Amino acid sequence: MFLDPGMTHVRLTRPMALTGAALAATLLAGSLAGVPAAATTGGPAAKDSLAYTARLVIGDSQRGCSAVLVAPQWLATSAQCFADDLAQSPGHVTAGKPKWKTTATIGRTDLSTASGQVRTVVELVPRTDRDLVMARLDTPTTGIAPAPLALAPPAAGEKLTTAGYGRTREEWAPLALHTASGLTRSVDGPDLATEGASASDAVCAGDAGGPVLREVSGVLRLVAVNSRSWQGGCYGSESTETRTGAVSTRLDDITAWVQRIASLPQHGLPVGGDFDGDGEDDAAVLYDYGLDSASGKRRVALWLHTSEGGRLSAPRVVWQSEESSWTWSRAQLVAGDFDGDGKDDIGVFYDNGKNAEGTNASALWTFTSTGDGFAEPQRVWQSTGSWTWAASRPVAGDFDGDGKADVGVLYDYGKNATTGLQEVGLWDFRSTGSGFAAPKRVWTSATSWTWSHIKSTTGDFDGDGKDDIGVFYDNGKDAGGTFKTAWWTFAGTSTGLAAPQRAWQSTGSWSWAASRPLAGDFDGDGKTDAGVLYDYGKNAGTGLQETGLWTFASTGSGFAAPKKVWTSPMSWAASRSLAFGGDFDGDGKDDIGTLYDNGTGADGRQNYGLWRFTSTGTGVSEPVRDWYGPTS
Repeated sequence: MFLDPGMTHVRLTRPMALTGAALAATLLAGSLAGVPAAATTGGPAAKDSLAYTARLVIGDSQRGCSAVLVAPQWLATSAQCFADDLAQSPGHVTAGKPKWKTTATIGRTDLSTASGQVRTVVELVPRTDRDLVMARLDTPTTGIAPAPLALAPPAAGEKLTTAGYGRTREEWAPLALHTASGLTRSVDGPDLATEGASASDAVCAGDAGGPVLREVSGVLRLVAVNSRSWQGGCYGSESTETRTGAVSTRLDDITAWVQRIASLPQHGLPVGGDFDGDGEDDAAVLYDYGLDSASGKRRVALWLHTSEGGRLSAPRVVWQSEESSWTWSRAQLVAGDFDGDGKDDIGVFYDNGKNAEGTNASALWTFTSTGDGFAEPQRVWQSTGSWTWAASRPVAGDFDGDGKADVGVLYDYGKNATTGLQEVGLWDFRSTGSGFAAPKRVWTSATSWTWSHIKSTTGDFDGDGKDDIGVFYDNGKDAGGTFKTAWWTFAGTSTGLAAPQRAWQSTGSWSWAASRPLAGDFDGDGKTDAGVLYDYGKNAGTGLQETGLWTFASTGSGFAAPKKVWTSPMSWAASRSLAFGGDFDGDGKDDIGTLYDNGTGADGRQNYGLWRFTSTGTGVSEPVRDWYGPTS
């Protein structure tokens, strides 16, 4: 490696800057004289460009660094800027209130003016695996768009742009934001190594924490922050030092962590599927990022937890809405291999509100798997007549057995004016491989079916190679006041979906409202089984919220009597659980994943846990929490 990761980080301001002799000694010791910085001879940044770049003054002008705005109230920067001991690399940073008063100036590319906004840093959230800290401002910035995050690393040789307020070739403390160009050398874990694009492109003292940007589709995106460099040609460096190499700290592989700390995700919709085609199912979550104050658009993001040897990994952001507004509460999520390439894709049934004629409009979008992420979403269907999204419940499965997943939609028609019965219909969107055929109505309830009594799932319940639809139905109460519930299945056929057959009817009391149904081949016999996460409420003895997990083994023609395979030993609220099936360890038996809402912490951040129940064939093992946000 051409850079020494043990480099020290240099301050920006004159009183604390290393002398040339001290710096030379450090370099001779083999360590990099480490504050990353801006260009040595590169010119000042264009007025108001890269306005998300910030200048930090730490203490009584003791240290100076650069930073980058990643959310209206959050900066990302080098942890070394706040290290207790600069002799250590990386230095230790204590989470919480900064040890020294820290002033951030954002959007002032010319420091001789009064433009931009000044804030105080009031909280630090450091990473332990890299030179990075998130810094919370006392109040949000306004009118300054945060840096858009890159979702993938640059390729070798790719040109990057670096920005910062550090030294240049001729200035100790320049009054303008400068930029430099670099070429990607390598990506190694949390580190991004670069080389100056020319002899005059280097990273200098004072630019620690400044943004490193890659261009994606004409937009500069934040891929890393400056960490350390050789500082060849920088003011104060030895004249014999000509190396322009630098190491930056990556953000592209931890965008989910960055955005979690910035309190963006507030609600999540999970779904399971083998999105990378490796034979082990993964988990994806569509998160609500709320309203972007800068653009006025509603935003969502897609997070991916890939399975790694049966364990669901920490998430990475694989897509987020930017160009157009996406409202999370208008999305319903499904997953299936829509193009038949062996990798599951994601479908979003979306509420388009009302069209110009005043009728309700809905659309189907698909995110096609690329193996390591997803392509930009494509709209594959748009309603032409009136189609009410709120009356639609989408599911996905290969209903005709052709190797491509289709989409089914259960639709609420309300009360039939002629019969007086509650009416429900089933529509089939057959996959063509590149899209979907026009939806076909394949069933209409002949008896009264109440829309609000339906919860649905899919799976190959009869093991014939074609997916079916399962409906968990609320039958209300019997004459004795006992809650009654039933499972119904719509069998997949080569031409459509057959009329529903009742596959199970509760004999004792079973509350539909307390049930969260799911499906998976839990015993690995080739037939999909049903499951229910059941809410028992507060245990009178322990005072804890109690949840149970029941499985309904498929018999091929129906479901066997339910078997209780787990009872929560700790407080577990089913109402906070979103469960889904998936074979996360690739052993041929489906497991159960659960996105658990841990509520809002004292810091105002939404906390989630991703749990995994591994199938044993006859039951499930105790759940393991694979991930917890916001801190992991």
